[in-house]
Amino acid sequence: MAENYETTRTVGIELDGLNYEGTFRIMSGSVIVYFRDEIKFAQYGMNRPEVVARWLLTDICRKAELRKRDVARVRSQ
Repeated sequence: MAENYETTRTVGIELDGLNYEGTFRIMSGSVIVYFRDEIKFAQYGMNRPEVVARWLLTDICRKAELRKRDVARVRSQ
């Protein structure tokens, strides 16, 4: 597969009944995922890059939800 470093592709997941969409690119054996102001990357090794992109997006979204809950909890105190 010829890698095009300038090309980003869309990736979507469903988490707790909500749909999230980010973008990813493949660069030098790594997958880089972008979601809002977050960036996360990992090597894809024997896995398909699209699968790794979904895993990374899931991780980013879970952390974002935890931050929202923490902020809401602090504001309610």
